[in-house]
Amino acid sequence: MSNEQHDATTASVSADATPGSTPDSTADQGRFGVLVQPDLSYRRIIFDDAAARQLLASGGVEAEVEEAEAAFEQEGERYRALYNAGAAAAGEEPNPIASMARNTADTSNPDFLADPTRAIRGPVIFAAREGGNLGEGSIDALEQAIRALENYRDDETGEYELWHNAVVNRDGEASGEADQSE
Repeated sequence: MSNEQHDATTASVSADATPGSTPDSTADQGRFGVLVQPDLSYRRIIFDDAAARQLLASGGVEAEVEEAEAAFEQEGERYRALYNAGAAAAGEEPNPIASMARNTADTSNPDFLADPTRAIRGPVIFAAREGGNLGEGSIDALEQAIRALENYRDDETGEYELWHNAVVNRDGEASGEADQSE
């Protein structure tokens, strides 16, 4: 299964980001990035702040966008991972690539299973750190990381499920505590 099958369209954000192309950013177009879903499907997108809030929305509610530093290689380039701060409360699935990229940037350890408390949930937009565009080298690094995670998920199903369940249970307990305090 080709990763470009992972939906190379760009929703209503822009039609200029196609497989194999890295469009130039303009004030009218926004930034070029990659939207990655928790199931590891992805698509290249051109987005601005309003589009990011819509793309990361959960349950029809516009997202409160937060950022985390991300890396796909221990000694590699650093990126921005944009995600919905309310994704866990909305019941979104854990995003393993975003969780791995955050852990790699924070600790130089790509083992996202090591800390389910730092997991990111829901769709994530990966973008350049300083507001620029991702280059083809960055896209290649992301695609390699996605392939590695797909292989891990397939080969180590039990370990992956333990991580997934730890994230979901932790976030379920946290939202239950918040509901009880209201």
